[in-house]
Formats: sequence, C-alpha cells, structure tokens
Amino acid sequence: MTDDLLPIGQVARLSGLPVPTVRFYSDAGLVPVVGRSPGGYRLYDREALGRLELIRTLRDLGVDLPTITRVLAGAHTLAEVAGREAAALEARIQTLRVRQAVLRYAATSEVDAPGLARVNRLARLSEEQRRALVGELIEEAAGDLGLEPGFAARLRSTLPDLPDDPAPEQLEAWVELAHLVVDPDFRARVRRAFERHAADRASGADEGDPRSWQEAEEAVLELAGGALAHGVPPGSVRGRAIADELVAVFARGHRRRDDAEFRTWLAKRIRVGADVRVSRYRRLLAVINGGPAAPDPVPAARWFLAALTGGRDAHQSGP
Repeated sequence: MTDDLLPIGQVARLSGLPVPTVRFYSDAGLVPVVGRSPGGYRLYDREALGRLELIRTLRDLGVDLPTITRVLAGAHTLAEVAGREAAALEARIQTLRVRQAVLRYAATSEVDAPGLARVNRLARLSEEQRRALVGELIEEAAGDLGLEPGFAARLRSTLPDLPDDPAPEQLEAWVELAHLVVDPDFRARVRRAFERHAADRASGADEGDPRSWQEAEEAVLELAGGALAHGVPPGSVRGRAIADELVAVFARGHRRRDDAEFRTWLAKRIRVGADVRVSRYRRLLAVINGGPAAPDPVPAARWFLAALTGGRDAHQSGP
C-alpha cells in the first residue's frame, strides 16, 4: 500500500462516515476506489476523501443524492445548487412559520374545529386576498356613509401590507387580525361606530375634522392617561377637573358648547370608540405593516368616560 492511499476504515474515520456508508457511495460511483490492499480492502486517495466530505456536507444541508451526483459530475456548480436549495428552504421555512402562527393562535384562543380551519385558511391568503379581505370590511362598514372625506380616504388606505419575508410576530398578528375581521360581531360594531359618526355629521352634532379629533385623542392620552397612571380616581375632585379640561378640548374640536347635551353626546361617542377590539385591530395592523406601535387610547378613554359620567362607567368592560 502506498503512503498516499488510505484504507476504507481510515477514510471513514477522517470523513466522519460509517464504513457501510462509504462503501455505499463507492458502489454508487460517487467515490471511486483507486486500488486494493494486499488483503483485498478498498483504497482511496485524498481526492476521494474530499468527495466524501463534500457529500456529507451537502447531505447535512438537505441536498438529495441525485443532485449531489450531478454536482460531482460537473453538471451543476455548487453555487447553482446552493441557490436553489436556499430558495426551497426559504419556502419551507415560510410554510412552517404559517403553521406556527396558526398553532399559536389556537393554543391561546378559544377556537373550535371549524374556527381552526377558518384561521388556517386565512393564514394562507395571498397579498391581494389579504388586502381584499380588510378592504371588504372597510367598504361594508363605511362605503355608503357620508364620512368626512379625508378620514374616509385614510381609512381606505390603511390595509395590511405583510412583507414577502414576514417575521413570526407579523404572521401571528395577521392570523389574529384576519380572524377578527371575519367576526360578524366585530364587523357590526365597526359599522355602528361609523353610522354614529355619519349621523352626527349629517345632523350637525359633529363639526370637527380629523386634525381636531387627533388633537383631542392626544389630550386624552396625555391627561386621562397620566391620571390613570398616577392612580387618580375618576370620581375625585382632581379627576372631575381633568374631565372638565378634556371636555373643553373636545368642545373646541367639535365646535360645540360645553353643556349637558354635549356631554351626553360625547359620552356616547366615547362608549362607541373605546372598544378594546377596535384598539387591538389598530395595534395588529401596525405590527403587520412594520410601523411603530401607537399608544393604546382605550384605557385612558375609559378613565375619561368614568370621570365624565360620575363613575357610572368605571367598570365598563365593553362598548
């Protein structure tokens, strides 16, 4: 035996493969035997050892033997095979992420068998189908109502935009949002909110605009949110003073006088708007679209509502 030839046992040890596997690759023509020892054992050269190491590496990476055979024969380059395998792996990873998102939703939600099937179907929608699903909700809720034009335009432009390679949290957010969008009760609540908005504008009760509404919401987050964070009771003297300050902000924004009629109207509007599921919808949409998470206005709005109504809404859990 020459010094540059290696017996099958040594080749197996150096390549990290069992002897039967080395023999199998030899019999398949992937690793040629270059000689025999006096005892009849197979001998391999350093090139054969390199081929074995390449085969093992490609198998570890999930490449099948027919493809490996073509690489060793020079029919495909490593770069070509690596590119195709990476693309196929990415597709499989994406499939697994979708499955994971559906299973996590099922694990944390009270969903029955039909509901799980629906969630699984919604999770696999295309980009066009996802946008159409949410667009249908918006049109059903607001399409025939006389909403403020700027508000209506922004509403229709706020659609899910899941990236081609979404993060797990984005997929999970889409699964939850899609299930929320097809919930008949949620759709009815959204419709009622827009109906009230349209009715108020038609009757002249609401003379505000999107900018004034935004300013009022920011005031609620700052004043009522701050009071909530510091443990100020809504029915306390300080709580009522904060409520009066906020009512004045809303009255200016809606071009109304601060009187009993306006306060009753405002309380009704807050009850409709302080819906935890609508707030959740907004947060999920922000996650899907990769935008910053906006502060949740619902806890502060509920505190303001309790202060505005003298504590009657202090323990309200839904609109």
